[in-house]
Amino acid sequence: MRTSNWKFMTMALAASMTLFTACTDNNEPGNGDGGEDNKYELTKDIESDTELETGKTYTLSGGIHVKNGATLKIPAGVTIIAKHDDVVDYILIEQGAKIDAQGTASNPIVMTSEKKEPGAWGGIHICGYAHTNAEGGTGSSEIGGAPYGGNNDADNSGTLRYVRVEYTGFAFDEEHEANGITFYGVGNGTTVEYCQAYMGSDDGFEWFGGSVNVKYLVSTDCSDDSFDWTEGWNGKAQFLVAYQSPKDELGYDCDCLMECDNNGKSFGATPVACPTLANLTLIGNGESKQGIRLRAGTKAKIYNAIVKGKGQCLTTETTETENALMDGSSELQYITLATDISCKEGIYSSNEFTKDGNHNIINYSVMFTNGYVGTIEGGKNLSDDSFFTQAAYQGAVPASNDWTQGWTLKSGIAEETIEELKGEITTSKTLAEGKIYYLTGEYKVKNGATLKIEPGVTIIAKHDDIVDYILVEQGSKIDAQGTAENPIVMTSEKKEAGAWGGIHICGYAHTNVAGGTGSSEIGGAIYGGNNDADNSGTLRYVRIEYSGYAFDEEHEANGFTFYGVGNGTTVEYCQAYQGSDDGFEFFGGSVNIKYCVSTSCSDDSFDWTEGWNGKAQFLVAYQEAAETLGYDCDCLLECDNNGTNFAATPIAHPILANLTLIGNGGSKQGVRLRAGTQVELYNTLITGKGQPLTVETTETETALKEGVSKLEYVAISKTLSSKEGIYTNDMFAAATGNLTTQNFTWENLYEGTIDGGKDLSADSFFTKAEYKGAVKTGDNWTSGNWIKQ
Repeated sequence: MRTSNWKFMTMALAASMTLFTACTDNNEPGNGDGGEDNKYELTKDIESDTELETGKTYTLSGGIHVKNGATLKIPAGVTIIAKHDDVVDYILIEQGAKIDAQGTASNPIVMTSEKKEPGAWGGIHICGYAHTNAEGGTGSSEIGGAPYGGNNDADNSGTLRYVRVEYTGFAFDEEHEANGITFYGVGNGTTVEYCQAYMGSDDGFEWFGGSVNVKYLVSTDCSDDSFDWTEGWNGKAQFLVAYQSPKDELGYDCDCLMECDNNGKSFGATPVACPTLANLTLIGNGESKQGIRLRAGTKAKIYNAIVKGKGQCLTTETTETENALMDGSSELQYITLATDISCKEGIYSSNEFTKDGNHNIINYSVMFTNGYVGTIEGGKNLSDDSFFTQAAYQGAVPASNDWTQGWTLKSGIAEETIEELKGEITTSKTLAEGKIYYLTGEYKVKNGATLKIEPGVTIIAKHDDIVDYILVEQGSKIDAQGTAENPIVMTSEKKEAGAWGGIHICGYAHTNVAGGTGSSEIGGAIYGGNNDADNSGTLRYVRIEYSGYAFDEEHEANGFTFYGVGNGTTVEYCQAYQGSDDGFEFFGGSVNIKYCVSTSCSDDSFDWTEGWNGKAQFLVAYQEAAETLGYDCDCLLECDNNGTNFAATPIAHPILANLTLIGNGGSKQGVRLRAGTQVELYNTLITGKGQPLTVETTETETALKEGVSKLEYVAISKTLSSKEGIYTNDMFAAATGNLTTQNFTWENLYEGTIDGGKDLSADSFFTKAEYKGAVKTGDNWTSGNWIKQ
């Protein structure tokens, strides 16, 4: 909304004309392009019940008022085209009048303009007898000067169903433009559902007071606010989408996704605006703009929302608005934001927004298909109120029920193409930046081929009876390079652990499996050899979600699995999120990794076997609380040389530094060194497990006692557990820099370090980091869209 409660003089309109003049008596339906064979003209006010003809195309010339006592009925398939001339065109439903516009999903009602660009005409305006907190309890519509307001919140102004309004926003002067659909004091006896405002130059939908309820609305590429309320709106809303195409494609930044005022002139005006909204998907295009802007004394109850694409996804302003959030008369729950919140007055805060019980998440950007299709599990059930449909998830459009199909225009740009990935590739292939791909079954990259995945690509494993996974075979490569703000995401339609098979990379580096080569647990591909410098490509800013598909009772797929992968391969800034097996597992090889996070994987966060000899720095394992996840996770690090031959060579001897390992199982192990493995572990924090550090098997403990393996600058929350008694807690405590029975405090889940650590930077792989832990306060490398909390 560019202004609030301005009073416009009624514009001079063409008069003394009939309501419409038939240009032809041909009764064939129109084709929507204004063909002369079936065109009609709307030119004058409607003073008695009038029904337009099904399927016809009408031209609108000037402002048309539906007067008190009259009903304008618009059947399915009607198209109304505003003339491109010197007269402003709009439709206004006055108090006591009705509009009965009922299209269908396959045959919507379309109101558009001859001029196909924003700002071409004045949109639709409805005035009712419901309350407004405008001064004196009544107001005059910004366009057409019609009175609105009263005390009948059940007032009925008719029905809008399957109606699309395009290219509105006519500029009356430099400050005032017309919205797509505007509600002035409209009552809740009115039905509004399945409506779209498309490419307007002002707001998509705006409410000036009233109590009208709305459902299934889409606001697309409207350059001012997608949704806007003021003057005490107290209605309900469910399933709203605001979508703003990228600025470089649309040509401009759009303003707010929701601009929310009580009254811009009197913040305490009554009745105070307090709408209840649920299941919103709000996607912006302006990093300098706001998403949801709560201000000017408004209250609101907002649930089950996803907001992204704005520099400030949620802002709160004015004392009255922030006080309402603090005292509970406003509520914000089950909301996921791509940024933190901004509180102008400092009464409300990010800590209040994210406190337990609100179920809100900040700094997490959700990926969608087809622009805005997708939800997050978990939400408030409001179906005790008969208006609300049960939808205990965040977002407006679930993949299983895209209610926008058939009657909406997606955006002002070309719709994304979704490609299916299945089978195998024998030549190089590129997955294009920002696109969405569906993975169906196995997808193998064969010897000699490279799979290039550009930033912003989302790969979604289908939820069906076929196991889905990606396998990079020996001699092939993956080149997956996202960015912190535009990561590559591999996920599943089914948003739960164990949904699909993850990614598997096979190389020519060593393994101590019998015979020196092995066959991958998934896909049966050969791995192993003698080229420790082998290069299988690059993984950078890649997130894998919900992996861990169970092939049988003994075998589940990890997030990232490295089979004999060489140190010519680059792996950094990768996350495994909520898998039902390991996050990262290494079967031999020499691959090095850096800046990796394993989050709430139910088996081991990191796991090695078969002689891995790589290096690792800045690793986080974080296991969410068991009462939240519903299960205890297993080890933070499970570390074997070879489970069937403890002395198999080459012996596993990785070097790891700067780890933060936080568990969720009091009876489980944290770091479990066993099965003959050797290790050098430095600058590490371990907590959240009953046994944070255990050593097992004679070979493993002997290597520690003799100094072949080293544990230095390692701080643990309890004492070391030794199964064989060869390497003891006293030996651990006496080693350089080690600490036992420590209490740890964290910021932002796992941010925090302890001073004192080993400098390993003489080895060019390692960054100098003389502290214990992975994520130093003030230098949080896990920030950005690439991490899912």
